[in-house]
Amino acid sequence: MTRSPRVAPLLPRRVLSQALLGALALSALGPALADETPASDEDQATTLDTLMVRGERAEGYSVRKTTAGTRFNLSAREIPQSISIISHQRIQDQNLDEIIDVLANTTGVSSTQSDSERTEFYARGFYIDSYQFDGLPTQMVQNWSYGDSGLDLQLYDRVEVVRGATGLLSGAGNPSASVNLVRKHADSAELTGNVMLNVGEWGRTRTTVDVTTPLNASGSVRARVIGSYLDTESQMERYDQYKTLGYAVIDADLTPRTQLSVGYDYQHKRANGATWGGFPMLYSDGSRTPYDETFNSAAEWTYWDTTSKRAFATLAHAFENDWKIRLGLTHDETKADDKLFYPAYNDWSTGASFFDPVTGTGVSPSAGFYNTERKVDAVDGYVEGPFQLFGRQHQFMAGLSYNKRDYANYGDYQVGGPGLAWDPFTSYLGWTGAISQPNWNPLALASEGSITQKAGYAAVRLALADPLTAILGARYTDWESEGELADRSHKATTPYAGLVYAIDDTWSTYASYTEIFQPQVARDRNDNYLDPVDGKNYEVGVKGAWFDDRLNASLAVFRIEQDNVAQLTGEPIIGRPGEFASIAARGTVSRGFELELNGELREGWNASFGASRYVAKDINGADINSRLPQTTLKFFTSYTPRSLTELTFGGGANWQNRIYYPVPAYGRIEQGAYALVSVFARYRIAPQFSVQLNVNNLLDKEYLSQINGYGAFGEKRNGQVTFIWSF
Repeated sequence: MTRSPRVAPLLPRRVLSQALLGALALSALGPALADETPASDEDQATTLDTLMVRGERAEGYSVRKTTAGTRFNLSAREIPQSISIISHQRIQDQNLDEIIDVLANTTGVSSTQSDSERTEFYARGFYIDSYQFDGLPTQMVQNWSYGDSGLDLQLYDRVEVVRGATGLLSGAGNPSASVNLVRKHADSAELTGNVMLNVGEWGRTRTTVDVTTPLNASGSVRARVIGSYLDTESQMERYDQYKTLGYAVIDADLTPRTQLSVGYDYQHKRANGATWGGFPMLYSDGSRTPYDETFNSAAEWTYWDTTSKRAFATLAHAFENDWKIRLGLTHDETKADDKLFYPAYNDWSTGASFFDPVTGTGVSPSAGFYNTERKVDAVDGYVEGPFQLFGRQHQFMAGLSYNKRDYANYGDYQVGGPGLAWDPFTSYLGWTGAISQPNWNPLALASEGSITQKAGYAAVRLALADPLTAILGARYTDWESEGELADRSHKATTPYAGLVYAIDDTWSTYASYTEIFQPQVARDRNDNYLDPVDGKNYEVGVKGAWFDDRLNASLAVFRIEQDNVAQLTGEPIIGRPGEFASIAARGTVSRGFELELNGELREGWNASFGASRYVAKDINGADINSRLPQTTLKFFTSYTPRSLTELTFGGGANWQNRIYYPVPAYGRIEQGAYALVSVFARYRIAPQFSVQLNVNNLLDKEYLSQINGYGAFGEKRNGQVTFIWSF
C-alpha cells in the first residue's frame, strides 16, 4: 500500500511562530525605542548589573559562573558534575570553525565519522544526542543528517558541555553529555565590530562581518548582525564546499531589570563531491586497499546540501528580591537535499570483501537521492531565586518545558550492476568518479513522524552547613512519538542529587547521582513495548578554583549503567508473525575518570588540559564502540608576554590511544595511537588591526579519521592566515 505524506499544518505553525516573535518584539521594543533620553551614570551601572540575567561572559579560557547543568548560577566547583567550557577566546585562538572542531577539543568527548558530512559524538562511551541552544533543550540525530555536526561557530560565544546523564534539563537521551551552545548577543551600547578574512590550504577563503550597534540614543536597544561566506576545496579530490551564514539579534533593556532578545539565524552549506560511507578498505583476500588522502570514493555528480533556519526569543526579568524569571522559545526548520553514491563491496554480517584486487570487480554501485526536513518548536520557562529556612539562605528553581520535533524523509535508492537498468562500470580500479547518474524515480516517503516532550522540572540547593550544600531535583517528562514504526508514549521521572563539600576557599569535593531515559521500539512476547533504556550516572570528584575562579581544575571518577537494553530472545511475538520478542537486560556499564585544568595560569597565560579514560563493556563483556578511543589527552595554551603585548602565541596537542573495527572474516582493522599538534601566533600590527597564523597537524601525521569498513583520512598538515580589523 502506498503511503501518502502526512500533511502537517505548516503554514499555521509558521504564521503562529513568526507572529509570536513579532508581537514580542513590537510590543516590547516600542517603549524602549522611544526612549531617546541619554542615560545617567547610575542608569548605566544598573543596566550592566541586569545584563547578568543572560549569563556571564567568559574571560580568557574560563567563565566564573554558569547555569549549565542546574539552572542555578554557580561557579564550576559548586556544580556536582563534570563540566567543560570552550570559551570564545579559545575558539578564536584555535580558529575553530564548526561544532565538530569544538567537541574534538573538549575533554572526554570523541567522535566517529560515517562519511564526509556525518560525524557522531560520544562521551563516556555513549552517543551524544542532547543539545541546547541558549538553554533550550532539543535532540539531534545523524541517521538522516540534517547537517548538525557542521553548525557554524560564528554565531556562538561559547560552548558548555556537561558530561554524564543530564535528564534534569534535557529530557530523553543517552547518559553521555549535554552540549549547550550560547549565542552571541548585542552586548555593547556603542558601535563596534570586526571584519575577518581567513585564507588557507586548498583554496580556502572565508569572509566574516560582525557588527553591533545601538538602536536608540541611550543604548537600551541594541542590534548585532553577523554575516559569513566560506569557499573551500579539500585535500580530497573533486570535493568543494560553500557555506553562507546570516545572523541578527536585537537585545533590549525594557526596564533596568527586564531584557528581551529576539533573533534569527540562517545557515546553508553545499558540499559537492560528498561521500556516502568512504573508500573500500579491504580486498577480497583480506589485504588493505592502497588509497591515500586524496582519493574520493564518490561519483562526480554527488552533493549534500543542508539548510537551517532558527527564530528565537528570550524574555528575562530580575525582581527586587533577587528572584529571576526566564522564558525562551524557538522555531527551527532544517532541510537536507542530497544525491549520493555508495560503493557497496562487502558482506555486512562478516565483513568479507568481494572487491577483487586484480579485476576490480565485486563493487556494487548504489545511489541515493534524498530530501529530508525537520521542524522543531520549543518553549522553556523557569523561575529561580533564594529563600530563607532555618536561619540559612537556600535556592529554588522550577520550570516547564515543551519540545515538538516533526520530521519527514523522502528518497529514491537504486542499486546498479550487470543486467540492471543502471550499470555504470565493471571495475572499481582506477576510479575517477566519472559515471552516469541513474534514472531517478519520483521521491517516495521513507519515514515521517513527530516526537513531543512535555515536562516540568524543579530543584533546590540547600545550604546544609557552612561548607556543605546539596542539590536535589527531578524532571517529570511526558514523551510521545507518532508516525514512524508505531505510536508510543512514556511518562518518566528522572531524579538529580548532588552533594558538595567546600574543603576551603580553593578546594571542594562532591558526589552526585543523575539519570536519563531513552524510549525504545523493542517489544516483549505479549506485544508490549519494553520500558525505556535507563541511564544512571554515579560520580565523585574533587574541584579547585584559583584567581577568583579564573582558573578551574577538576578530577572526576564515574560509573554509568545503561539498563533495560533490548536483547532478542528468539521467541515469537504473539500476533506478529515473523517478529521476535526481546527482554530488558542489564546492558552496558562504563567506568573511568576525567581530569581537567582550564583557565588563566597567570596574567596573559591561558591553558586547557584534559585527560580522560573509560572502559565500557556490554552484557557479554565485549567492548562497545571500539572505534572510539578509550584514553585521550588534550592540551592547548596561549601566552601574551608582558613585554610585548601585541604578540600572542601558543599551541597544543590531542592524543588518543589505539582504536579498531572488528571484521570477523579477517580479524580487525586498526588505527594506532597518534597525536595531532597545532600552533598559532597572533600579532596586533595596529590598535585595530591584527593578523593570525594557525597550523594544524604540524607534524604531518597520517591517520584514518574513519574506520567502519569504509575509510577516510584525516587532514594532513595545513595552515590558515586570518586578518582581523576591529572597530
